[in-house]
Amino acid sequence: MSKMAKAPVAEAADGEKKGDRLTRFIEKVRADQESINLFYDGKITRDELHARGVRFVKAL
Repeated sequence: MSKMAKAPVAEAADGEKKGDRLTRFIEKVRADQESINLFYDGKITRDELHARGVRFVKAL
């Protein structure tokens, strides 16, 4: 039976860990949701929403 070598787990090139990426992703989703809520409340326009990087798509 051959034994497999265990290689050390490498981090990303810029030194960030997976948890950090996940945390940033969750923060972005929350910020996007807050922007969408502001749009539906009439506090920001569709152009401001697009400037924040949030766009609505039509389902097929």
